Amino acid sequence: MSAERPVRVLVVDDEPLARQLLLDDLDGVEGVEVVGEAGNGFEAVKAVAELDPDLLLLDVQMPKLDGFEVLELLGDEAPRVVFVTAYDEYALRAFEVHAIDYLLKPVEEERLVDSLHRAREQLEIRSASGQAQERIDALALRQHARTLGGEEESQLIERILVRDGSDIHVVAAQDLDYVEAQDDYVLLVSGSTKLRKAERISR
Repeated sequence: MSAERPVRVLVVDDEPLARQLLLDDLDGVEGVEVVGEAGNGFEAVKAVAELDPDLLLLDVQMPKLDGFEVLELLGDEAPRVVFVTAYDEYALRAFEVHAIDYLLKPVEEERLVDSLHRAREQLEIRSASGQAQERIDALALRQHARTLGGEEESQLIERILVRDGSDIHVVAAQDLDYVEAQDDYVLLVSGSTKLRKAERISR
């Protein structure tokens, strides 16, 4: 890794042993600074706001909030992400959220270091060239997902997550009365509850 500013990493996994294994692998890797760890999705959202990491090493399946819901709640504040999981079926979905890499447990140290190098490169690429690199990396990740045997699945949305400051609201899709577009927001109405989510209905 470069001797320049270190890549600030937050490790997120609900299994203490899995977190420790990643921390052990990261220890001593040049150009990497572990700024914290989180044991669930709620802790991860809070830690990102407080610690401002460059990169998440993020598990997919966690209680309360999964890894994709963490990224959804963080929105534009989300740092770059490398998914670290025991399941291969989420690889194509990871491509859709522009993940740098998708590592299967147990993680090979060489693959982890390679992902950290890619993170460094992407963090150094900004503006228009950065967006182009994201598209290239997304295509590469999609191909990697296919080699893992992942298949893209069409899924109905079961719940919607809304972040309001430090509060997180979970709204069951079946409980929604209606959804209304408001510029760059959507208004979610469920009974007497009204929540605004920063997202367009069409993209």
